[in-house]
Amino acid sequence: MSEETLVGYHATDISNIESIINNGFIESEASKGHWLGRGIFFFENLYYAVEWEIIGVIKHEVTNYNELTRKCGIIIAELNTENYKILDFSEPQGYAIFEYLLKIIKDNYPEEKYNYILSKGYAYIIKILEQLEIKKQKKFLSKFDVICAVYPKNFTKRRTNLPGDFISCVQKQICVKNPHAIKTIEELKHSEMTKGIFNLIKKNRGEKND
Repeated sequence: MSEETLVGYHATDISNIESIINNGFIESEASKGHWLGRGIFFFENLYYAVEWEIIGVIKHEVTNYNELTRKCGIIIAELNTENYKILDFSEPQGYAIFEYLLKIIKDNYPEEKYNYILSKGYAYIIKILEQLEIKKQKKFLSKFDVICAVYPKNFTKRRTNLPGDFISCVQKQICVKNPHAIKTIEELKHSEMTKGIFNLIKKNRGEKND
């Protein structure tokens, strides 16, 4: 990545905001919502951070924006991409590295087990790589300070079947493996902008706006 900095948005329970600002983040384990393994997770787009407040923090459909602001908060972080190693699976170089990582798994497991790992999806592949790091005492993913990946969130294409060659509405997740790559953090206050995003999310999810 050529940029010296990368901005990310981290949605969390409102009770965590002060602790994060004062003491920093706590790493998350790999889960269904965290597909890039252990680390500190951000979204590149504020839209998806607000969406995660709903589906990841509150974990139920929210009909009232005030409920969102009472229960959730967002941290905006500036990441240093000049002095730290960034692996972006959405770029050609990053995808080549991903194929190399798959070869490492293939070399360490029987074919049947390897095919099973592939069938379980990317999150499981990352989990296996983290296990191999411990087992082999070698660095694979840990060579990188920040890992990024893009996932499809193509509701516009699905609903309207719009023509065109561009890919619309993708979600980039950013997983910070090395906390030192985080230059600055601050709370992003809810505003008319986040309320507008909240209403857009509701519209895209087929709900009524406030």
